[in-house]
Amino acid sequence: MNIATFLSGFHALWTIPASLAARVDQAPSSISQFEVHSLPEAPSLPPSWAGRLPVPDVEEGNSLFFWLVEAEDSAYDDNLIIWLNGGPGCSSLLGLTGGNGPMSFVGNSTKLESNPHSWSKLGHVLYIDQPVGTGYSTASDPYPVHDMDRLTCDFYAWLQSFFTQFSHLQSKRVHLIGESYAGFYIPYFASAIIDNQDSFPLDLASLSMGDPTIGDPAAMTSVIIGQYLESQKSALQIPDDIISAFTEGSEECGFDGIARKLNTYPPKTGPIPIPGNPDNLYTLKGANELINGDDCYPHATDADGVLYSILNETDCLGSCATFNTAVDYLYTKNNCFDQYDISNGCDKISQFPILANYFGRADVQAALNIPSPSTDSPAHYSACSNNILATLTLSETATIPTPPTFSILPSILNNGSIAVHVYSGEYDFLLNHFGTELVLQNMTWNGAQGFVEKPSKVFYSDDARPDDGEKGEDKNVAGTWGEERGLSYHFFHGAGHSVFAKKGREMFAFVRDVVVA
Repeated sequence: MNIATFLSGFHALWTIPASLAARVDQAPSSISQFEVHSLPEAPSLPPSWAGRLPVPDVEEGNSLFFWLVEAEDSAYDDNLIIWLNGGPGCSSLLGLTGGNGPMSFVGNSTKLESNPHSWSKLGHVLYIDQPVGTGYSTASDPYPVHDMDRLTCDFYAWLQSFFTQFSHLQSKRVHLIGESYAGFYIPYFASAIIDNQDSFPLDLASLSMGDPTIGDPAAMTSVIIGQYLESQKSALQIPDDIISAFTEGSEECGFDGIARKLNTYPPKTGPIPIPGNPDNLYTLKGANELINGDDCYPHATDADGVLYSILNETDCLGSCATFNTAVDYLYTKNNCFDQYDISNGCDKISQFPILANYFGRADVQAALNIPSPSTDSPAHYSACSNNILATLTLSETATIPTPPTFSILPSILNNGSIAVHVYSGEYDFLLNHFGTELVLQNMTWNGAQGFVEKPSKVFYSDDARPDDGEKGEDKNVAGTWGEERGLSYHFFHGAGHSVFAKKGREMFAFVRDVVVA
């Protein structure tokens, strides 16, 4: 299917229905009902508004929760940053309290403190729990969303309703930013916005996707995991014979040549072929079963066992299962292994129980304009929805959306009016940077394939630069980056899956550069 045909289908799907327009016209003009005055155990906040808005033109009971934080600096008043957590099915309050919002939890307590690197210093920030059934958002069906088309249609219809309520924001420069599964959300949502510009104009200025699911799932995991293990063998404390087993397995599966092609700039003409169906392409399903104690894994602890696990199909693993074998080996070796940030140890504090505790409280929900289902019971809150995760990714019948690097992102880049940014954290194992770099090198946009030059320019944690004549490592170096033909790629040193969680200052500088461009 060519790009024109592909996008014409999107246009038909996301054109505003007449019933939606009628409902939007009837929306109340006052936003005072959504004001957030204060929060328990929290510092004073910038002016903000929160609550639920129904998703127009769908089943009754479907709504999305939002939290809008006003820009703290008038110099950045023209920017509206929309933050989306991934999952799929994870609440954007994970980002708000985890490093990019105006407050964060103190240690493992439910007390909150001000965040000096809040993105609200760079513009208005809108946090959305989506799809329906995520976080504080509601759904009429326990398994409400079955594919990306329905999810996108719901989001775009809701966004129009939001801008009708908060009409003063519709003219702002919109920056869509998110991580992980938002690598799917953001390009699909951007396409809906672009296709409906004539009927509902928005100034979509940029897209930023961190450690994102944007490409072929095998390319982002199985075919490249051996290279990641080799690069991090010291941090992961992997013996040489285990590394050799992964190297041999990768060679048997034909993955080693792909690693060599990845390091070729510019790439040779033509797409890099991604072989076979390793790990049965249910990488998330397999990893989820492993983490939750499924006993059909081989649990290899030596080199022979690792090689056997890679090359011989089992009930859990497909042939050439390099990724899930690596997950199995690392969890067997270290039950504190964190695939989201390999630098974490057993002392890592999990956000999930803290969020469930705090946002499950009736007094917090009242402050955020969440109505209680009964007089003596607060609304249920969970940071991530297992139902949505299962429906969209883990089920054998899940409809895996077309990866954005295949056609949607190239089309957006070819349009030329929207800046696109991709970034990766060094210590993310689940969606490691080699996989992201591979799918970018395999993408063709604005007349050429991949980056012509390796993204290797240095960027810094703030405006500081090394002194003239300084030698050795500079403490202000945050990572390396490059930009070609409207696409930038940033590699953050010392960061995990959520870059801002440990690199808040560096990520703040990145977002500042995005919104002022």
